[in-house]
Amino acid sequence: MEISSRSNPLIKRYKELSNERKARKAAGQFVVEGEKSVREAVQSGCEAGDIAFISESAAKKYPDTVKLVKEKWGAMTITDALAEYISDTKTPQGIFITVKSLDKILNLSTIYNSTRMLYLENLQDTGNIGTIIRTCDALGIDGVIMSPDCADIYSPKTVRSTMGSIFRVPVYFETPDKAIPLLKEAGFAVYAAVLDEKAQPLGSFTFPQKAAAVIGNEGAGITAATRALCGDSVYIPMHGAESLNASVAAAIISWEMNKKDM
Repeated sequence: MEISSRSNPLIKRYKELSNERKARKAAGQFVVEGEKSVREAVQSGCEAGDIAFISESAAKKYPDTVKLVKEKWGAMTITDALAEYISDTKTPQGIFITVKSLDKILNLSTIYNSTRMLYLENLQDTGNIGTIIRTCDALGIDGVIMSPDCADIYSPKTVRSTMGSIFRVPVYFETPDKAIPLLKEAGFAVYAAVLDEKAQPLGSFTFPQKAAAVIGNEGAGITAATRALCGDSVYIPMHGAESLNASVAAAIISWEMNKKDM
C-alpha cells in the first residue's frame, strides 16, 4: 500500500516528531532521514520506532539500504511528493524512519572504563552539537555528557550533522553539579575550557590518562559555578581572533587529549 495523503495519521505523526521537541520527548522517539543516516541507525542495532517510509524514487536509487530497512524494520511506501513534504532538507533522499531515544544512564559503572570525555554546558546551536558528536567519533572520545539546557540532540538538524555518529558515541544528560563530581570519582581530571589567569595553554602539557574537558555556551562560555567544579583549566592559544566556534574548540581540545593514540 502506498501512502499519498498528507492527512494520513502516520504522516502527521512523523511531521510532529520532526518539528516539535516536546513531541519527541513525549514519544521517546526521534526522526532519522537520509540513506546514510538511516543505514547507520539500522546497522547500529538501536531500537526501532513505529514509522519507516520509503519513497518511490528511493526504492530505485538505494536498493541495498531499502532492502535492509524492510528486512529489519519493515517500511511503507510514500509518494515522492510526500517525501518532499515531510523532509527536513531541500533535496530529500526519500528514506525516513523513527528511532527510540538513545539516552544513556550516567553512573560510575558506565564511564569508569572510559578515558576521554567531553561535557557540554548550555550549547544552543544544534549544528555545533552534531558536529561535536561526529568529531568525538572520529577522534576517539569515549562519550559526551550534555547539560539539560543544551539544544535538543534529537532535532533533525543535529541528527543529520552527526552523519551517523550519534549511533556510535554514547551521549548522557546530567547537570554539571552531578556530572563533574562523578567524573572525578571515576578518576578523571576535569579541565574547563576558559580563558583566565590560571588556564594552561593547550600544547604546553600532556593530558593525564583519564581526562575530561568542559565546553561552554557559544556566547557566554562556562558558568562560574561549573568552572568552580572543575579542577584545572585550559585555553587554546590564538593569533588574531578572540574566540573559536564551540565545535572547533571541542575538536582542537579532543585532538590534543587523544593525540598520543592517533
